[in-house]
Amino acid sequence: MRAESGVLVFGLLFGLVSAHDWGWGNCPTIPPVKNFSVSKFLGLWYVIELFDSSSTCQTLNYTRVSETQLTVTKGRQLYLLDTLNIDHTNSYTGRLDIPDGDNAASMRVKWPLNIAGKADYTIFDTDYDTYGAIFECQQISTLAHRQSATILSRNPTLDATFVDRVKRLMTTHGIQTSHFDKIDHSTCTQRNDADLKIDIDDSTFKNIMNSATDGIKNVATQVANGASNVADAVVGITRRFGASTDDTSGSVVNAEISQDPDVEIIS
Repeated sequence: MRAESGVLVFGLLFGLVSAHDWGWGNCPTIPPVKNFSVSKFLGLWYVIELFDSSSTCQTLNYTRVSETQLTVTKGRQLYLLDTLNIDHTNSYTGRLDIPDGDNAASMRVKWPLNIAGKADYTIFDTDYDTYGAIFECQQISTLAHRQSATILSRNPTLDATFVDRVKRLMTTHGIQTSHFDKIDHSTCTQRNDADLKIDIDDSTFKNIMNSATDGIKNVATQVANGASNVADAVVGITRRFGASTDDTSGSVVNAEISQDPDVEIIS
């Protein structure tokens, strides 16, 4: 239970419980792209619209691991840290499995902090060079599911014609589009300029669960002992979760992840 408390604290602070909408019954389905070319889809995409997200500067970067597996790395800036004027970057790397090479646009995704397991990950529209569209859904029980959709572009902006096309396609297959939020790319911090770098991958979950309770106690102690302001407290927490910060001499301080819990219930 203490570890679960840590999950909620970190999720509320950093917005890592992200970009999904709950629904009743079974996951909606939408046909994947036929004759999908994985190699053409690889590389960097900008997130133009996304379900229920307050983060900014979101990107997805796809790399191939093998014929049947990819990695997908989310880059984003977190709303709370934006409001505190902390220059930061956040990367979050998941694994994509391709169960059927003849139907490669139907994948399964495992985000490292999603304790509910894998979700369906369907690339349902793309021209590879301009835009793409993803529908992600995870069946939680016979009664409920979590779903999300993403509209992608190879550039930070996308012509409305493509956005409208994706939304019409979703509506045709009974998937609501009212949960989309536009993602702002106008004031993005470059990684080299960030004062705080929060990187999460497969090793993060294993490390942070080693000593969940101690981490929350230490954070509480920091606040109780008079962290100078909320921003100081937040930076202190994120450093314990594996973030890197620049010290006064300009060198990079790499913090350990082993002390604090962080389980993203919804990736």
